[in-house]
Amino acid sequence: MAGLRITLPLARIPLLILVAVWLLPGLIGHDPWKNDDAIGIGIAHQLASHGDWLLPRLAGEHYADDGPLFYWIAAAFARLLGGLIAQHDAVRLAAGACIALTLVFLRLAGRAFHYQDPHDSDSRRDDGAGRGDAVMLLFMGCTGLLVHAHEAVSESALLAGLACAYYGAALVEKRPYAAAIALGCGLGAAFLASDLIHILPFVLALLATPLLVPDWRSRNAGLALLCAALILAPWLLTWPALLYARSPEMFAAWLHKGGLAALAHAPGLAAAGQVLRTLAWFAWPAWPIALWALWLYRRKPASARVMLPLVALIAGMVLTVVARAGGELPLLPLLLPLALLGAQVLRDLRRGAANSLAWFGAMTFSLLGGIIWVGYLALQTGFPPRIAANAARIEPVFVAHFAWLPLLAAVAITFAWLALILRSKNAAQRCVTYWAAGLALFWALAMLLWLPWIDHGKSYRPVALSLLASLPKQHGCIGSRGLGEAQRAVLDYHADIVTVRNAARRRDCALLLVQDNAREPERSPGPAWKKIWQGNRAGDRTEKLRLYAKQSIPNAKMVAPMEEKPLTNEQGGTRPPL
Repeated sequence: MAGLRITLPLARIPLLILVAVWLLPGLIGHDPWKNDDAIGIGIAHQLASHGDWLLPRLAGEHYADDGPLFYWIAAAFARLLGGLIAQHDAVRLAAGACIALTLVFLRLAGRAFHYQDPHDSDSRRDDGAGRGDAVMLLFMGCTGLLVHAHEAVSESALLAGLACAYYGAALVEKRPYAAAIALGCGLGAAFLASDLIHILPFVLALLATPLLVPDWRSRNAGLALLCAALILAPWLLTWPALLYARSPEMFAAWLHKGGLAALAHAPGLAAAGQVLRTLAWFAWPAWPIALWALWLYRRKPASARVMLPLVALIAGMVLTVVARAGGELPLLPLLLPLALLGAQVLRDLRRGAANSLAWFGAMTFSLLGGIIWVGYLALQTGFPPRIAANAARIEPVFVAHFAWLPLLAAVAITFAWLALILRSKNAAQRCVTYWAAGLALFWALAMLLWLPWIDHGKSYRPVALSLLASLPKQHGCIGSRGLGEAQRAVLDYHADIVTVRNAARRRDCALLLVQDNAREPERSPGPAWKKIWQGNRAGDRTEKLRLYAKQSIPNAKMVAPMEEKPLTNEQGGTRPPL
């Protein structure tokens, strides 16, 4: 985001600065946040603390929704950086490292596809470096990626593995052995980070491309795919075999959640509509540019750089609909083929459309940046009074503290954004630069100027410590009812409180922790139970945690509830499995 004349490719140093501004803020400096961030940190915490490396655990229970690779990496970061930074910050840095690898491999894939395409003219193939930058920037500019790229989620390792596999696919025609290594290791890493379903679209694309692209019906392509299959086999077999030898029950649970059994549902129009509606904003602005690419290439000879990401995109969307995957995380792998498709035609965008998209991004993010600055001024000085009053209403006990370093960094980023807008050339490719830089501006300003205020409302640390202080001595096991995965994770992480699911029917648990909706009447577990504590996050109006004790438990005294605060409306819940 430096004030140089920038089209594409960006000069190397400004490009690195842009990536750093987009990626680094928000990785450290705040507690685990609900939902996915808290779950990932809770699993990595269990792995780093208790050492069961075969299958991830969450608050004492096996967690079969994901593979173990990301949590292995996160636990290694936590141990290596232990004592230097907080464990949750180290886990997020592991996720950031995976996203950085994704950007590197995606850029390499974009370059390799354009260098190797025999249907391009020499002048267009010589622009491969710029095309690689365009793929990376278009991926960074997708609005749905921004928040999840800064969370401790296993999908960060999945994206890195898939990006490596795309790079391998780009090398198939000219460098078959390098392609085989990248394909096999990339798909293997993606499998270990998630499950079979998430690599299936890419595998289907690999199998379909030789049928659609004549250039892949060659000795080199066959050799690359065969060697890739041999390299991939140990990745697919070793960890599942060890898991089955350890516990056939846990292997069956993992296979049920992440295997082909999840595809037993019949596709429905409602699920397809939901996926398309989410993608409309989640993949903006990559999807309209990708559609334009398909229109331009409709009459050209089939090439791997078009057909492979297109088949992977279509297969990924179909599998997402069939599996009825809820939430946004299952859509992240779709951003990779969309970026690869869209970046091919950035130089061919009509000038009016490119300028409209560029200036829409420039105006949108300039406005958002100005709002963040005005809000920060109100938070620090009380002016404008209405904005300051709204901030105080949402977080009535928050006390703002002034810090020079975040302020100076925010000022530098703001001036770099203005210089980028004022001094960049009038080129069609600048639209992706504006979107990537605009998202970087928005996120960096929010994390530098508003992070303490945001964290105050989203952190579970005060809730967990208050609950810990209210527990009677020698309380034994704690049952739970309706407690979400994120809540279980943060209670274990902050206070070492591990609950037993559905334990209200068990006679040996004298305590019961219940998660309810604060807007609904309190539902007592029965006359034999007495409420001894209740609390909620400082940023949640609807979620309420209540602790009940059996009447016979000694030293069970009613503890004053945590102070009620007006909070943001965020529903509790567990992370939806694919």
